[in-house]
Amino acid sequence: MSEAEIAFHVLPAEFVGHAQIHDGILDVGGVRVPVAGMIGPEGTRTLGVYVRRYSNDLQVAEVHLADHDGLAQEELDSENDEAERYPLGPREYWRSKLVGKVTCGADEHLMTDEDFDEEYDG
Repeated sequence: MSEAEIAFHVLPAEFVGHAQIHDGILDVGGVRVPVAGMIGPEGTRTLGVYVRRYSNDLQVAEVHLADHDGLAQEELDSENDEAERYPLGPREYWRSKLVGKVTCGADEHLMTDEDFDEEYDG
């Protein structure tokens, strides 16, 4: 089978960070991109940055600036699908993603196994 015959597709959105728009300009590594209409000239706005990659080589296929939760939901749906296929089950998949990596509680401490169990069971 030739490379041209191998089917590939664009993977679900993946969060890669935040971008800040200041006075209608998005600065990406020194390249200034005007983004008129996303925010008025008097303020600064932070948007989520998501990428979609090609399944064959993981190169970036699309870059999106999101001011809504649609792409976040797409990423969560994809992770939930992955969790269902995880050999140790969804609970342990999410434990591996959250414990020691995200903050929780009023003091914003890193999530512990105990915090995870309380959240997951609660």
